[in-house]
Amino acid sequence: MEASPPDGSHSLAHSLWRTRWDTFKRKAFRSDMLLYWTLLGVAFGAVVGGMVTWLHPSERVTELIGYPGELLMRALRELVLPLVALALMTGVLNLRHTTTGSSRIAQWAMQFYLLSMLLAVALGIGLIYTIRPGRGQPLAKMAHKTECGNGTGNSVQGGRPAASGDLVEALLNIGRDLVPTNIVQAAADANFLGVIAISIFFGSVLASMGEEAEPLIHNIEIANKAVINMILHVVWLTPIGVSSLVAGSILRACDLVLLLKSLALYVITILTGFGLHCFVVLPALLYLYTRKDPFKAARSFFPAFAMGFGTASSAATMPVTMQCAVDHGCRESVVNFVIPLGTSVNRDGAALYEAASVLFIAQAHGMNLSAGSVVLIAITSTLAAVGAASVPMSALVTMITVLQAVSLEQFVGDVSILLAVDWCLGMFRTVTNIWGDSVAALCVDHLSRQHEATEHKRRASKADGMPEEEIGLVGQDWAPEGIASQSVFPRPLSPIRCLTR
Repeated sequence: MEASPPDGSHSLAHSLWRTRWDTFKRKAFRSDMLLYWTLLGVAFGAVVGGMVTWLHPSERVTELIGYPGELLMRALRELVLPLVALALMTGVLNLRHTTTGSSRIAQWAMQFYLLSMLLAVALGIGLIYTIRPGRGQPLAKMAHKTECGNGTGNSVQGGRPAASGDLVEALLNIGRDLVPTNIVQAAADANFLGVIAISIFFGSVLASMGEEAEPLIHNIEIANKAVINMILHVVWLTPIGVSSLVAGSILRACDLVLLLKSLALYVITILTGFGLHCFVVLPALLYLYTRKDPFKAARSFFPAFAMGFGTASSAATMPVTMQCAVDHGCRESVVNFVIPLGTSVNRDGAALYEAASVLFIAQAHGMNLSAGSVVLIAITSTLAAVGAASVPMSALVTMITVLQAVSLEQFVGDVSILLAVDWCLGMFRTVTNIWGDSVAALCVDHLSRQHEATEHKRRASKADGMPEEEIGLVGQDWAPEGIASQSVFPRPLSPIRCLTR
């Protein structure tokens, strides 16, 4: 009779199993593994959707397959409002400790960020209307199939119609949305412009109140961190949700080939936008600001580009970006302020991606948006990109804000289709964001050097008795004629005015 193994062998085997399981968890749930799990989810969903399609499933089966993905989208929708509001308030409050010199640098940086993001949004909108990746209306056919199957469809439910009204009335509505009569009602009605406006205003007022506001500011910062952690937990469910969403989309597709062609054309459109912004728009801005070779500067930031492409996170790449800027010759005082600020608020790639993606969804549904709706998309995309947190797929999360702002919330579920290709676009989007932050640092460093040279000349000339009205132009060979300061210190020339010379 064979003897039973001693009890110690069982405990040893159990300990070995636990050790291997802990090692697996450490490796499988690293932040850089989310991309691979998401890709696996996309592949699994495509296989399941393709196999089940041949069985001609009922509408109930299709609904059950897509149910986990539906829950994922609902979780993201409930968190996107506090995410944007708290992120904007925190971003404004972080500027309250700036000195006079750093506030001037912050002013230049914010002007550049706003200009570059608006140009990125305009580029994305122009490419969508030029290439028209949504022609053929594949999403409209999916909605029609769903409507035929269960008697419902993507009908507009409440809110202003996104495609109606002239430009003047649409602009007036934007102003009304910015000043809601009830902030709680604005949040309930998905008036994100009003929520964004009140968040920035509230943060600015708190920042000016001094020490008495510090307890509330501390609570806001804690709440912002908590919401970001909640988003991170939800994002880790993306592989399961995206598998369900991809399978459900395949089952609902009337013409799968047309849908895949539209997605391929959409990816080409977005990548073209990133390429034009990185190789044309940002280099042009850098040359106009500094009169230096932009492509020579870009070579200095290749390590940051490589790391950003691999991690798909501008926040994780920030130390490398800062070191590249210092190695290129930027002063550490400027880099230490501009790069972290840009990582938080300057998201050229995200702004372009959100505006173009929302227009693609509308175009794929056969909707003809009015000029006012396009303007609203541009504004909301810029503000939503500023409020996006430095978490994976944050641009995809805040895209829900843009859809709801233009009364397209009935198409929020179509964001799931873009999840299948976001893993690819996210890496290029991050590189675009990093290059935008780098160009901002180079431009602000140049402007600060010019300002310091002018101030040094002013003080030296004032000591020599030069008339004050002539001092402001000393050392400013790049300033337009006739601009002179009326104060002891020269008023810094705005980067926007620098472009109009």
